[in-house]
Amino acid sequence: MAGAGIAWMFGHNMQAADARSLAGMAVAFAVPLSSALNYTVLQHAGRAQPVADDSMQTPAAQPDLFSAVLIGAAISALVTLPLAWPFKSNAHDLGLLFGLGIFQLAIPCLLLVRVTRALSAPEVALLGLLEVIFGVLWAWLGAGEAPGSSALVGGGIVVGALVFNELLSLRGRQAIPESAHV
Repeated sequence: MAGAGIAWMFGHNMQAADARSLAGMAVAFAVPLSSALNYTVLQHAGRAQPVADDSMQTPAAQPDLFSAVLIGAAISALVTLPLAWPFKSNAHDLGLLFGLGIFQLAIPCLLLVRVTRALSAPEVALLGLLEVIFGVLWAWLGAGEAPGSSALVGGGIVVGALVFNELLSLRGRQAIPESAHV
């Protein structure tokens, strides 16, 4: 349902898009695909069962995924550096970029690594879709860019899918203790 909501939000824009816009949409489409792969890998690595080391007879340590976030950020910066050339940012722009880098990228990435140990990959992916909703909301509130009806309907579908998923998850967690007493 969440995917249908996203498709509804952006489907209307694809009808009137030129080749350059379609290329941008293709890049934007690659982002959630990469994120889904990332969520699955993080969940697998974060939930890996410790295996006893034969030499020390103690559980092996969990992998340090925070270092992976740092390495990924460094690689991303190096890959995108040529696209930022020539640098023409003033102090105000650099301050905004610094704030976005910390509060929109670094902290959420580190929190994401942490929650993948407790939530399933589909749950994390659904929560990640909130970024799409909040992106439209912040553009609306911060820049006065009013969303169209397709964005509002699609966003409502995404939020509805999130609520429905969490209600099912809550119901499943409540059913487990009841069945344990039988």
